Amino acid sequence: MGKNKQKYAGCWYCDNIIEHPEQIGLLHLGFPRCFVLIPSCGDFYFSTFEEFLDCSEINWLDPSDKCSEEDKMNVLELLWNFSIEQEEEEERLASEREDEQHRM
Repeated sequence: MGKNKQKYAGCWYCDNIIEHPEQIGLLHLGFPRCFVLIPSCGDFYFSTFEEFLDCSEINWLDPSDKCSEEDKMNVLELLWNFSIEQEEEEERLASEREDEQHRM
């Protein structure tokens, strides 16, 4: 992306398919730092933002730092939007690979 501001620079999509194939983690490394564990990815894929909040375990990683509830909600919305775009991009890439295989 060069010098352009990255939309999701501090966001990471985490999984451990060996030990916990049903779980997904979302990590925000900006302030406030946050790790969101989705214990059951099946409940997550077609959820709304409100359902995402209900089915997630939210862990703030800077407990001694004070941040507003608005800042926390902004981070959760950012992670939610990131997860949607992440899934869309994965689907697009999988479709491209499938199309390439059919052309061979």
